[in-house]
Amino acid sequence: MNEKESFNWKKGAFFGFYIYMLISAANYFYYLVTENSLFSPAFIFWGGLLGAFIFEFIFNLINKKQSEVNAK
Repeated sequence: MNEKESFNWKKGAFFGFYIYMLISAANYFYYLVTENSLFSPAFIFWGGLLGAFIFEFIFNLINKKQSEVNAK
């Protein structure tokens, strides 16, 4: 993993964490209103984790396209 990919992972993890927190907050507020859970704990966990990997993948694609354009 080069320096740029490592930086993209950090950005992806940042976004994944905020996705996790957003889903958790939505679930909590739904629970306060209805006393039922909207999402399962597994969905909340996997949503944040998948968000991190998806954002990292997108950032790596953008950097790859930019480096190809700069190389031409």
